[in-house]
Amino acid sequence: MIIDLIGNLDEYRSMNPKLSIGLEKLNGVEIDYNKRFDFDGGYLFFQEGTTNPIDEGTFEAHKKYMDIQIVLDGSEYVAWAPINQLVVDIEYNAEKDVVRFNGSPKEIMKINKGMAYICLPHDGHKALKHINQATKYKKAIIKIEI
Repeated sequence: MIIDLIGNLDEYRSMNPKLSIGLEKLNGVEIDYNKRFDFDGGYLFFQEGTTNPIDEGTFEAHKKYMDIQIVLDGSEYVAWAPINQLVVDIEYNAEKDVVRFNGSPKEIMKINKGMAYICLPHDGHKALKHINQATKYKKAIIKIEI
């Protein structure tokens, strides 16, 4: 998992050239929480809501897409663990590109407004969490084909 400031995301385009296309798309659309925005090599969407306790839910990972999760307002905690240290809870769903895992986080990080994180296929991640008190968040999620 890579954590950085939103303004630095373009520096990671060498990982996948489609990342630049996704960032251009993000900068070219108005926020709409009910719409998916497709582009060559992926898509993006927006979420808003309230975080859940860190000990609830499962980890997830993806095979076809890398996740770029960008906190536009508010904050969240994200738990991380390598998938080889987690136990499969729900087998891979190719249509949704997700596999669910149980296990303990290796790291828990607070992601504030203006920050982003990139999840690769080996990154088990549990997003939209809080430790002591729920917080509101608004975020963009860019899915880039691997």
